[in-house]
Amino acid sequence: MNDKQYKNESITLPEQNCTKKSIELYVFIDPLCRNCWDFSTILKKFHLEYGQYFSSTYIPVNRYYTTKKLLEKRPSQLAFVWEKTASRSDILCDDHLWIDNKELYPYYSAIALKAAELQGRVAGVNYLKKLQEYYFLKDLDITDQDVLIECAKDINIDVKEFMEDLHSTHSIKALQCDIKVTKEMHVTEIPSVVFFNENIEEEGLKVSGFESYQTYVKILELMTNTKLEKRELPDLAEFIKFQPFVTIKELCMIYEQSTQCMELELKKLILRRKVKKIVQKDQIYYQYVV
Repeated sequence: MNDKQYKNESITLPEQNCTKKSIELYVFIDPLCRNCWDFSTILKKFHLEYGQYFSSTYIPVNRYYTTKKLLEKRPSQLAFVWEKTASRSDILCDDHLWIDNKELYPYYSAIALKAAELQGRVAGVNYLKKLQEYYFLKDLDITDQDVLIECAKDINIDVKEFMEDLHSTHSIKALQCDIKVTKEMHVTEIPSVVFFNENIEEEGLKVSGFESYQTYVKILELMTNTKLEKRELPDLAEFIKFQPFVTIKELCMIYEQSTQCMELELKKLILRRKVKKIVQKDQIYYQYVV
């Protein structure tokens, strides 16, 4: 770690995101960014081993994308993108323009995520995972309203309520709040994580970009000012059971095993008919057998 990788900044923690746990993580990600998808593996491991110390709030940062194709922006351009987005706040607040305004298409998935979050933090996290599954594995257009509704059905939230919130000003204003927070915290790279402790008057600690797992562990230890107790990871089959899909790369990172060892363990689970292998888009994934 060095000063370029993370720094202290005076950042105000919004009251509505206060938590009973001592540390709150603000995680800035783009749901359609491959690096952010990979970064979610680090967060999974972090929650499994040290989740008793912190909770997470996910803030979507959309870098303009079109149907089925992400138009990547360089990190240095991200500030300009959000400045331009913020200037459209009046348009975003007018829900009457939702259906017909083509300029709103890039925001559909982000607003849908906010609509899901209105049903709780867990609903929001599950919806984000399902969006990524639909985009990266199924190659579906997640700016399409029907696809967004299918995501809601798949995670078993109240679909009627979700559809109402999808077109309400509540979700749009929640997205506006995210845009404001992103700007105020000077987030110019994604993924980025800001650590806050329970004292909202104290500064947050920001980690910009994709860092090593131990970086986040060390910062958590620094912020809690205590020796962390590491929890045991769940059994491999049990972990896969509660994931929509996993890759060998993800499992190797979480369980800190070689590819060869993990392949052997997965073969055992396949023979026991607990796990099945799925091949999509030339990629191999593993899924629990219900």
